[in-house]
Amino acid sequence: MQFQPPSDLRDPAVVIAFEGWNDAANAASDSVSLLDKRYPSRIIGRIDDERYYDFQAVRPEVRRAADGPWIVWPHTSLIHVEHPDRDLILAIGPEPSLLWRSYCAEFVRSIEQVSPSMVVLLGAMLSDTPHSRPLPVSTYSLDKPLQDRLLLNPPTYEGPTGILGVLNQAIITTGIPVASIWVQVPHYVATPPNPKAQLALLAQLEPVLGVTLDKHDLPETAEEWTRAVDELSQEDPDVAEYIEQLEEQKDASDVEGATGDTIAAEFERYLRGRGGSNGRT
Repeated sequence: MQFQPPSDLRDPAVVIAFEGWNDAANAASDSVSLLDKRYPSRIIGRIDDERYYDFQAVRPEVRRAADGPWIVWPHTSLIHVEHPDRDLILAIGPEPSLLWRSYCAEFVRSIEQVSPSMVVLLGAMLSDTPHSRPLPVSTYSLDKPLQDRLLLNPPTYEGPTGILGVLNQAIITTGIPVASIWVQVPHYVATPPNPKAQLALLAQLEPVLGVTLDKHDLPETAEEWTRAVDELSQEDPDVAEYIEQLEEQKDASDVEGATGDTIAAEFERYLRGRGGSNGRT
């Protein structure tokens, strides 16, 4: 592991995404990559122990340079991003194939060196959600102060998990506050990129971090993506009918869930999000 933590970090937060099982349509990893591009950044470390990867499942890549070809091996990059309001440490790379407990222990040792005030895990899953409606985003945390500040519920999922679930547990044992944000991606348009899913993740990441994020032209790109899927779906009557059924189910579910308590909770969450965009609480 190579890691050179910067000094004099400003209230650093760690944002993590892994390509693979946790990353439908590459929505989570693309969101982290966008943050890397939008602000001054530099690579400060990498986890590239070959024991963590099955190279038949996660292939190395050949790159070309003036002096000849070279190999890029699967690894996790650690990137320092200088956001105007706080420093971010981004972690991005393919989901490791092997030795998850050893990998997570090495990962945690790395991020502990920057003394982060919080860690945020980003994920994306395929679901029966229609592309034409706002994509559902869920945020979870077992940290009570985070639950109170962001009106979050503790996670209730039980079943198979990916590296995010294992890493989440490893971080919790250190006492560092950690939250997970997951977006649901329509399964019938799972090919990346999915700018609408990226936008949904980043919009939820803002109140969690307490900052405003530069999304550049992502809102316009998301609208273009939605229109393109609309046009393609209309070319196949069966697909159009299926999407219409999903829309009806989604709308009915939203109406059923629109109780006074849920509306009040959403309104309070909105107000807190607005406050968080001007400064952390």
